[in-house]
Amino acid sequence: MLWGVAPPGRGLVVYMSDFGWRDPYVGIVKGVIESLGAGRIRVVDLTHDIAAFSVVAGAYVLYTSYRYYPPGTVFLAVVDPGVGTERKPVAIETRRYYFVGPDNGLLYPAAAEDGIIRVHVIDNEAVYMKPVSLSFHGRDIFSPAAALLALGVGVEALGSPMKPEELVKLSLRKPCSGTEEEVEATVVYIDRFGNAALGLERGCLNTLCRWGEVEVVADRRKKARARCLPVFSHAEPGELVFYMNSLGFPELAVNLGSAAEELGLQVGSQVVLRPAQAKGKP
Repeated sequence: MLWGVAPPGRGLVVYMSDFGWRDPYVGIVKGVIESLGAGRIRVVDLTHDIAAFSVVAGAYVLYTSYRYYPPGTVFLAVVDPGVGTERKPVAIETRRYYFVGPDNGLLYPAAAEDGIIRVHVIDNEAVYMKPVSLSFHGRDIFSPAAALLALGVGVEALGSPMKPEELVKLSLRKPCSGTEEEVEATVVYIDRFGNAALGLERGCLNTLCRWGEVEVVADRRKKARARCLPVFSHAEPGELVFYMNSLGFPELAVNLGSAAEELGLQVGSQVVLRPAQAKGKP
């Protein structure tokens, strides 16, 4: 294996989407992969409960998950509100992995961190399931491309080369200086417990928590104070906490409750945070 070249497909596809489980879309995509792989491809469902149309939430889940899979894994990610438009279907080869999906920023944070080697537009129509639907590229374009990569076909066979710098870029994190008195952050993900991950660099936690608490203003309306603690379970039930989540993002949580409900948050909400003196301290 040449240095810097991803290993050949190892027969593993990790599949993520916003399709949910009620409809047949997830199963149909997996059916295409099974038909092409004939038992040689294993599909792992990362999640299909990404908030509908939320490219940011999908990018967050992919970015925080990909590194736990073995080299050669193919990531099939479909959160595609622009399906049927001029957005490109792409396959990205990185230092250790492959990423297949729409060029709308969804794949970019994970692929860029691992190190992009080359990108190809999936425009070789011999790859497609036909007839190609304008609204279901997950079935007709992305799933056969992912299957071929998992079987060891080179990414160049999928279509035309594309310059990596032409990819749609999406940034999940905002840096903070060490002295900022106010930081505006975007909610990039909300889990089923109502914990709200914020699009901030890790160091922002220390910047904002230098006095033990933070003042939180959600969407310029709701105000609250959150204690800075190592984990939400150190707080009293119902108490708002600001801490570092297990995936490396600063997060707002309520112990045995929902920060999203308490603060009226959803993915994309803007939150202003300010260092605040902990109660009872001079």
